[in-house]
Amino acid sequence: MKKIILLGILIITNISCKSQVLPLEKLIDYVKTDQGAPDGTTYIKDVNNIRQNYLGIWKGSYNNKNYEIHFTNYTSNFIINEDQLLMRYVITDSNGKILEDTRSLPNDSPYIVTSRYYEKSFFVLTYQGRQSDCGQAGELFVEAQKSTNYKTLKLFLSPRQGFINSQTCPNGAAVQLFPKDNITLTKQ
Repeated sequence: MKKIILLGILIITNISCKSQVLPLEKLIDYVKTDQGAPDGTTYIKDVNNIRQNYLGIWKGSYNNKNYEIHFTNYTSNFIINEDQLLMRYVITDSNGKILEDTRSLPNDSPYIVTSRYYEKSFFVLTYQGRQSDCGQAGELFVEAQKSTNYKTLKLFLSPRQGFINSQTCPNGAAVQLFPKDNITLTKQ
């Protein structure tokens, strides 16, 4: 009898709880007001396939560095399911020496760049380099260019501002791997 009552309670609870899907492009409305997703949201979903224009491998050069960016779809299952972009990359100097390569790191590595939100025509991604304690961190802004039928992408870094501890970082702020100016990448 207890099992039947428990089963009935679970069924009633499931019927009365309304799960809510929030379209990915609507999350910005809540980010701007410093609110989380609305109560009852269970999934921040890419219902309009916005991420599709970013997927794949992109290449470009800037300031004697070569960039190869890999975007993939990912659905995080933390508190709320959320459709995101994951960004892995390899950056080389003009001689082909690898400066950074995150392509083989697991999805939960802190060095894998993840989308934070989408606003109008661009994604904002959270970036943390290996020297993040010394300022190698910030937000990457990426925008697939509609004018080129989504064959080019603009990217730039807005570095995280903060104090650099001279004991932790005796050489001062770390060199940023991503440019603060727009770089144009081409889809491969």
